[in-house]
Amino acid sequence: MEDLKSRVAYLKGLAAGLDLDESSREGKLFAQLIDVVDAMSEAIIDLQEEVDDLVDYTEGIDEDLNELEEDFYEGELDDEDLLIDEDEDLFSVECPDCHELVFIDDEMMEDEDVVEILCPNCERVVFVNDDEAYEDLDEELDED
Repeated sequence: MEDLKSRVAYLKGLAAGLDLDESSREGKLFAQLIDVVDAMSEAIIDLQEEVDDLVDYTEGIDEDLNELEEDFYEGELDDEDLLIDEDEDLFSVECPDCHELVFIDDEMMEDEDVVEILCPNCERVVFVNDDEAYEDLDEELDED
């Protein structure tokens, strides 16, 4: 950005060195163009500083979020398709298509209505709480 400032300063010096009469049409035009370029360069520099600040802030949030995820999921996830967490009454199923872990509440299994759980990533059915439908799903997953 310093290069931008120095280039605008060079233009100002070049215009002053040409000894343009600012009362002439050409002199007015060049003076106004240089003023516009100067204002634009200042705006660009300000925007770049704000973007740099936002990037730093976003990186800080990302680091904090990664730490929270590590703390929250610590020891809970492994490579198995079915994970049981006794404290949370949850279990998870890995989607066979995209390998996304889908967490399912124990209460959904006891629901009298048939409930199909979809993968939030690819929308494939990964769990059905009906025994007959679950057997059909299990056969379909085995075929893949």
